[in-house]
Amino acid sequence: MLREIDESLEALLRAAVPLAATDIDVSFDAPNREWSAKLNRPTVNLFLADIRRSVERARTGVETVERDGQMVRRLALPRVELRYLMTAWTTELSDERELLAGVMRAVLAHATVPAEFQPESLHALTAPMLRLASTERAPIDVIKTLEGQLKPALDVSVTIDIDLGLERPLASPPSTIDTGVGRVGDATPVPTRRVAGDVTVPGCEGVDVVSPRGSAKVNAAGRFLISAAPGDEISLLTDPVRTVVVPEQGGVVIG
Repeated sequence: MLREIDESLEALLRAAVPLAATDIDVSFDAPNREWSAKLNRPTVNLFLADIRRSVERARTGVETVERDGQMVRRLALPRVELRYLMTAWTTELSDERELLAGVMRAVLAHATVPAEFQPESLHALTAPMLRLASTERAPIDVIKTLEGQLKPALDVSVTIDIDLGLERPLASPPSTIDTGVGRVGDATPVPTRRVAGDVTVPGCEGVDVVSPRGSAKVNAAGRFLISAAPGDEISLLTDPVRTVVVPEQGGVVIG
């Protein structure tokens, strides 16, 4: 769930600010001194600093919903509030201010994360709700979080529903359950990351993008996020198919 929220926020900011995949990185690492010393490109950092159950937007009662074609009944899903510290990291102060201002405008312009920026696994839930912290809100200790590095930060809350999978079917339960077992191989897994991509080919909204480790669709802004590893080929399934190789860092452009 947290990984999907990270993906949604990155997709929204890349489209709304905008953040070009080849020029600006988006990071969710802890923004400590060791991390910042390694930066060599402008970066927007979205650090998940706090997770709490939402009281202000909590729901109660029982609801009936459809799951996999069957009507089920469940308690209203609990809501959790994620607080992100959003900071901009550049070599020039003016560039940092401009980048942070763009992120702020994008957050203020969206009460929720639109479905087009969400992974499909989130579509059955209430859209994640965005809010910039108000003045009466208890602040997060930014200086402590940044290990004493003086830097302005946006305190943004993302409120989400948590599907606990505790629903009960309204129809009769199935009489049989088929199960299977698998065996995990001994091969060392290849580390993957989310690769942001820009598509410069006109008319590609909704076109599939595939890698050896995942798939995605081009959104209305001509961008996508996909799981891949350095050296993998990412293919845009147009006619003809267009491919690009994933670099060691940064995003890709297909055109």
